[in-house]
Amino acid sequence: MVSQDNKIWTVKDVLFWTSDYFSEKDISSPHLNAELLIAHVLECSRLDLYMKYDRPLAKKDLSQIKKLIKRRALHYPIQYLLGATEFYGIPFFVEEGVLIPRPETEILVDAIISYIKESDQKAWSLLDIGTGTGNIPISISNSFKESEKDIHIVATDVSEKAIKLTEKNIDNLKIQNISLLHSDIFDIVTDTYDCIISNPPYISEKEFKELPVEIKDHEPREALFAKENGLEFYHKILQNARKYLKNNGRIFFEIGAYQKDGVSKLAKQYNYKIIDIKQDYNDFDRVLILKNNT
Repeated sequence: MVSQDNKIWTVKDVLFWTSDYFSEKDISSPHLNAELLIAHVLECSRLDLYMKYDRPLAKKDLSQIKKLIKRRALHYPIQYLLGATEFYGIPFFVEEGVLIPRPETEILVDAIISYIKESDQKAWSLLDIGTGTGNIPISISNSFKESEKDIHIVATDVSEKAIKLTEKNIDNLKIQNISLLHSDIFDIVTDTYDCIISNPPYISEKEFKELPVEIKDHEPREALFAKENGLEFYHKILQNARKYLKNNGRIFFEIGAYQKDGVSKLAKQYNYKIIDIKQDYNDFDRVLILKNNT
């Protein structure tokens, strides 16, 4: 922000200066980003900014906004700057070191919720592998809070930071039916489940190099990258899933845009059958539903 000693900066001035600056720095949705950062510092909604359009900004607020603008201009994720994001209509705490939830993962949540709702079964046990912020199990739980379905979810992650963040989100949203395990896939899992769910790391080495700076340089590599051309964790899950999946259970995977054939081969190798495929908003195959083929 240009220093002008005698200038009084109003909300409007800062909003439009920031929006223009973000445009110059190739920040996507520059005006929205400007609104979000300023509203965050002023502790108000984006709509409220326009009710305070001509309000002069206090020096401390202006200083804080400047700091956030500088970091965002370097393509540091806005979700980390805000400390929160929305997923499935629910606010989630996010922080550096834990993957930011993506809109595409809502398709995975939709598929699981639909499967449970369409069944006459009342009691459900679900296992979410690689839970991150806890966005998948919390969204499922929240969808059934007024339901007669009795759902219990175990959420695992190899990252202790992710487990602590999920616990924070669970506490904030007052969720009662999710248990957490600090586990590398099935390492300390003991029970069997009606559904195994995972949105694992699935970015190949080649794809990782081509990721935007915002993701590649700031989000945790271990939550994005997978060996075996992105198939490493599907392999590990399918190799051992039979011990933890009930006889008529289902596996729900989120996959990369071009991974259907690779995961299909792994499924066949371990005697699973793909029974449904869900496309994302760009018509890429994004969710696979598998069952035991025996």
